[in-house]
Amino acid sequence: MATPTNPQFIPSTIDTFTLNTTLAHYTKQLTDNAYNANVLLRLYNTQKDMVNGGGSIVESLIESEQDNGGFYLGSDVLNNTQTNSLTSVEYKWQNAYEPIQITRDEERDNSGDMTKILDLAGTKTILSEKAIAKRLDQALSTPVGEANNLVDLETMVNTGTLGTIAGGTDTFWQSTVTASGAFATQGLTDMTTAYYAVSSGSVEENPTHFITNKTVYQKFEQTRLPLERIANVASANAGFENLTFKGRPVMYGNFIGTGLLFGLNMNYISLKVDSASDFVTTEFIAPTNQTVKVAYIVWRGNAVTNNRRRHFKLTSIT
Repeated sequence: MATPTNPQFIPSTIDTFTLNTTLAHYTKQLTDNAYNANVLLRLYNTQKDMVNGGGSIVESLIESEQDNGGFYLGSDVLNNTQTNSLTSVEYKWQNAYEPIQITRDEERDNSGDMTKILDLAGTKTILSEKAIAKRLDQALSTPVGEANNLVDLETMVNTGTLGTIAGGTDTFWQSTVTASGAFATQGLTDMTTAYYAVSSGSVEENPTHFITNKTVYQKFEQTRLPLERIANVASANAGFENLTFKGRPVMYGNFIGTGLLFGLNMNYISLKVDSASDFVTTEFIAPTNQTVKVAYIVWRGNAVTNNRRRHFKLTSIT
């Protein structure tokens, strides 16, 4: 006769079902002493667009003005042809991952108490979530190596090739890029000039956010302090207290390149994310040659713009 199973029995190793359930429901918060804020990723997430698969990401664009009509009187002959002012740009998907690994030693160290087992799995999950978010924030901010197709800010706001369009050939596909200098003497002037260069009117198609690094941000702050233009402005509901320029939030990211400041129109930037791969956690598996259990947090998407000329970049700021 089989021995009845004790519902309070704690297994000698963590049950895979328990681990997978923990991943789905764990909410414990850790006190973070290591990671900085993922500012750009958080901003992009306010413009997140879920996409249901596909071989690539395609955006339709207006590449030129249309001018096929005119004025007429009576029986004048009207033009019945129309030039093609439309094109499209294609972006590749990018995959990212972070493992959640639990060794048998860790299982045994935490066996005998269900709370300790759940805390172990939950803690591992939180650490992996923070790691993949940091990796994405960095790759969205500046070019990185690896097998990377993720569009970083330096590449997006530039004049060269982006997606499947060569900006050097198709000038409509160029951002305004200005070599600046000492911020104290010309920074605000360069920001103002670039602001109007990418705007279509005084109150239309203007940059909505400005992002730079901590060093340049401090230089900007020093120009604002005499005017006390510090405002509690929610930057796209991201919840930061910011300085402002022309009433729009100025913030700094932790991976923005040296000497750079960007003016972004977030109406034309979107974070495209595969609907089945938005920080999705796989089930735990046990490799045949290791005494571990491993799951993965996976993400698939890319940052895209469909109007590159509405953004600007200042470089060489000192």
